[in-house]
Amino acid sequence: RSAFSASYDTLLTNPSFYEGSGDSVIFDAAGKDIFPNLATRSQVNTRDALTALIGRLSQYSANLVYDRSGKVQAPGTGVVRNFKTQEYEGYLQDSWRLRPNLTVTAGMRWSTSTPVYEASGYQVAPTTGLSSFFDQRVAGSAAGVPYNGLITLDYAGKANNKPGFYSQDWNNFAPSISVAWQFSKKMVLRGGYRTIYDRIGSALATNFDAVNAIGFTSTSNINANTFNVSDKLGPLYTGLSQDVRNLPKIIITPTLAFPAGQPADGNRRIQTSLDDKIATPYNHAFNVSLGRDLGRGFSFEASYVGRVARSLLVSRDVMTPNNIKDPKSGADWYGSIRTLIDLRDKVTPITSIQPIAFFENMLPKLAGPATFLGQTVNLTATQAAYRRVARTVVGGNNTTDYTTVQDIWDLRGPTNNPLFYQPQYGALTTFSTLGTSDYNSAQFSLRKRLEKGVSFDFNYTYGHSIDIASGAQNTSASGQGNFGSPFLRNPFDLNMNRGNSNFDIRHNVNMNALYQLPSGKGKMFFNHLNKAGEAILGGWTSTGIFRWASGLPSGQPFDSSQWATNFNSQSNAVALRDLNSSPTRTGDPNLFSDPTYAYQSYRNAYPGENGDRNKLRLPSLFNIDIGLYKSFTITEQIKLTFRTEAFNVTNTQHFTGISTLGVVRDPFTSQTPGGAAPGPPNTFGKFTGIQGSPRVLQFALRVDF
Repeated sequence: RSAFSASYDTLLTNPSFYEGSGDSVIFDAAGKDIFPNLATRSQVNTRDALTALIGRLSQYSANLVYDRSGKVQAPGTGVVRNFKTQEYEGYLQDSWRLRPNLTVTAGMRWSTSTPVYEASGYQVAPTTGLSSFFDQRVAGSAAGVPYNGLITLDYAGKANNKPGFYSQDWNNFAPSISVAWQFSKKMVLRGGYRTIYDRIGSALATNFDAVNAIGFTSTSNINANTFNVSDKLGPLYTGLSQDVRNLPKIIITPTLAFPAGQPADGNRRIQTSLDDKIATPYNHAFNVSLGRDLGRGFSFEASYVGRVARSLLVSRDVMTPNNIKDPKSGADWYGSIRTLIDLRDKVTPITSIQPIAFFENMLPKLAGPATFLGQTVNLTATQAAYRRVARTVVGGNNTTDYTTVQDIWDLRGPTNNPLFYQPQYGALTTFSTLGTSDYNSAQFSLRKRLEKGVSFDFNYTYGHSIDIASGAQNTSASGQGNFGSPFLRNPFDLNMNRGNSNFDIRHNVNMNALYQLPSGKGKMFFNHLNKAGEAILGGWTSTGIFRWASGLPSGQPFDSSQWATNFNSQSNAVALRDLNSSPTRTGDPNLFSDPTYAYQSYRNAYPGENGDRNKLRLPSLFNIDIGLYKSFTITEQIKLTFRTEAFNVTNTQHFTGISTLGVVRDPFTSQTPGGAAPGPPNTFGKFTGIQGSPRVLQFALRVDF
């Protein structure tokens, strides 16, 4: 593998990296809105424009590449990796015909593969298993005593005579059995079961290496909230040749020496690793079918097909901010902050907030004097906590980026031990084999074998696929490394994300047919044509393929400027009322017939929530392809075939691709009592593409000799 994705330094003007997640470019230092008449739906675009206009860098990273000796290389140096593995498998099978009408086939497959390793020794891994490290964090949070042990990296892999990324599986035994029973002259019953193990080594290694930023490729970056627009100004952008490595807070380590680890400096690094407990994904596949010969060339089959998959490859953030529990009251962060959010939605005055045990016990240092709405008041810890999230109309900071709130409060506990974040990372997303999925379907087929110039297959499937995350094992979803589609935002509750798979199609109908036109020599019509007539009218064959399928999940509205649960991945919004997609085809085609109603049907996710998943659907897919061809015999040695084909013959365009589904703060209500709820941006729910292609006609002439 040769790549340059980690070879160049980057710098951005990113409003979400400013203290307050971009609010600071909308409000002045006193918290006053500098654009009081700005529509809520325009805030995101205004933040982006203002941040660029300010011209100061709010986010930048030095992407470092080291050679095998540990020496840092110049920017632009490529990364070359050579991965190896050894795979072994064996298979035994036998078949028994127990009766003339009963056959049983059974087999056993065994397979194993060594964990993929980098042949030149460019391989490091945490010395502490990340699975057990995460378990310690969970246990510490439950006890109210955060576990903040440090992660150290050391050489790993076969080339370094060290253990690999994970242990080798030796117990991958995969049995299979099938039965065929013809219990009458025209009916047969079939059934089967098989265990199937995936091969993940090569895909896992190359995917991990592509997004990994620790080890021989690493990143020195600044964390979110480093700068604001008042008293902590970011450096000015000076041009395309600007040297990122000389900017403030960038630390360049010229030489690597292992064991090593990131400093425990509270910098919210966003990086990637591998779980040491990775196991081989597997699934149980089973089916049963009943087939019947209907006579006259027709046959019918009804089947049940199922698959249960476990230990699927997903990613989780082992450094997700703690859901810390107060040992005195038993209340945790998620539940306690939601209480404040409920009070916020009711626009409750700050001084009327009664003490809540979690904030009084776990964040006592929040208490003290505060000035707002022209007065100075001594606030309890609970009132001070509420002021952070309360709306501006009551003197609050109106902060709904709750992982930023955790960042601000991290050292406000009874001790100096950080409550929420591990001191080395803001996010360390880790490939793990924790995924599950289930698929069940009923399938029906009607077939006509070729007879009298006609044959066809008609198939219908009613199926449902459910999982906790969807994503290919050999790709990085949505260009987000492993923070994309197969990512679990709340690793403390894996089933929270369980829902319709990204690829779930509930109804699927397809048909293919071949029809030899009954004209020409030996046919029903024009069977006495001369050679010229036969050449024009005889011997034509038509083909056709039809497909209709219900729509795939479209994606969900999401929090566009808030990070409720994970520091680096935004949660989806949550519907407050029943809402289905209602696609339009006229004007500007949209996923919703009433975008404003749809937009105002959502609230922002609470801390701990993933948000709605795959509840909305794209329009269905419809397609017809037809073909017409004829062969001409020129001589005994030369044959000519003419073919014409039409793809999407009806030129039906069903839409896909959504311009944006992002929602701003409080899309369902006004920020001020009695005001109007914000409307959506013009691009909300707007389709940007079509499924498949426009109609295509093609013609071909082929000579065989």
